[in-house]
Order: sequence, then C-alpha cells, then structure tokens
Amino acid sequence: MADQPTDLDMATYKLRFFFSPGSGICLWSANDAAREKWDYPVDVQALPLPENTWRKALYVMAWHDTSIDWSHPSGPSPWTDEERLNFNRAAQSLLALLREQLGSDFEICDESETRELLPNQPPLAC
Repeated sequence: MADQPTDLDMATYKLRFFFSPGSGICLWSANDAAREKWDYPVDVQALPLPENTWRKALYVMAWHDTSIDWSHPSGPSPWTDEERLNFNRAAQSLLALLREQLGSDFEICDESETRELLPNQPPLAC
C-alpha cells in the first residue's frame, strides 16, 4: 500500500530560506514552478503576502546585512552573541510567519542556520 501524500508532497512552490548579505533576498526558488514564476531569487514583495509581512522580511534582511564588517567582509562579525541570538529568533519568527501566510501551496526549507538546536536534536530535513 502506498503512503498517502503529505502537504509537503503537494506543495506547488518550493523555496529555500537563507540570508545572503547585501542581496536583499531571503527566499530562493527550489523547483521549476517557483523558478518559472519568480526566477531564482524571490522578491518577497512579489509573493501573496500582506504588506506588513514583506516589510518585516525586508527589515530582517537589512538587519542581517549588519552582521558583516563591510570594510573587512572576511573578518569577524561585529555582532555580539546576544545580537546573533536576537537575530536568529527574529529570523525563525519570520520563517514561521511566511510558512503560515503562504500556506500549503508553498514548502519553505530552512537553510538559514538560525534555528537553535537542542542537545541530541537532529536538524530538520526538507
């Protein structure tokens, strides 16, 4: 007997969630349907999201840009441990909001490395 398809198997658009400093992008197409609709980098303003949500995404992406010392990009981050933790929480909050508001037509794979792992907890698979 075949397994029943899950909501993730039924997703039309598959996206990757991660930050690339200076890009202004946190979502990237991960299947042909998404690439055909939005190209590889996905502009959050082009998605069926409320304005407050895409503005929050722009804010979090701009915040991530401050994790780089732009005068010496390969050097250490100017962020404190506390700021990194606060950013990670904001990024995970944004991811949860995107998943909720985009619904079952979208699968968003978290590749952001902002999820706090508990001891003996495996990473989430997509």
